[in-house]
Amino acid sequence: MKGHIVGRYRGYVIEARLEPRTIRLVDRVALKYRVSWSLRTRASRQNVTGDLTDPVMYDSESVAISSVDRRARAFIDAMLAGGVEQTTSSLFQS
Repeated sequence: MKGHIVGRYRGYVIEARLEPRTIRLVDRVALKYRVSWSLRTRASRQNVTGDLTDPVMYDSESVAISSVDRRARAFIDAMLAGGVEQTTSSLFQS
């Protein structure tokens, strides 16, 4: 499993973990990526704010990282606005 720091946003560090998976299709074998991500405050490596798994399998590492960045920023914005409960269910809809 590869770990990446995706970015920093509004005082949080966005970290992603990518896990390559081989998927058998009817006519071929494809490599897909499962991703989980977490947020922590910049001040503390130990203070993890959220640890989430994305249910979508991605075709490439770059697409997975871009998606994590977008979803994590939306999550942080919602969290800071006080609407995490309302937003969490819609974050992982494709």
